[in-house]
Amino acid sequence: MKLDNIFLKAGTSFSKSINSWSEENAHKVNQVTERYDLHIESFDSLLIVSENQSISKENWNLKSLFDKNQKPCYRIDINGTLNVAIANIELWLESNKSKNLLIVGKDEIVKNKNLTRFLEKLTIVKL
Repeated sequence: MKLDNIFLKAGTSFSKSINSWSEENAHKVNQVTERYDLHIESFDSLLIVSENQSISKENWNLKSLFDKNQKPCYRIDINGTLNVAIANIELWLESNKSKNLLIVGKDEIVKNKNLTRFLEKLTIVKL
């Protein structure tokens, strides 16, 4: 399943680190430069990538925005069990019929070697 659009926050280390993966798994990768609430109609789901369940205040607020708009959100911890995480994200995307996915994560996560392993495993699976 290839996504129609993946949205990333423009200019962040996290977005830059997953841009190549995003290009392989979506027809189009969009960089969001303005506030997310101005684009909420463009997104149909939110994926928050975290490590050790650590999520920034900005991403918690974003999750609240999606909850208020009754749009599905999913948090994935790249330090958790990899195969379970991959299976769960595939099921979540399929069950929510996600086509326009916003992906966010803290910039510090790019230093975590598990991010590369996680993205490689997702690439093998081919969303």
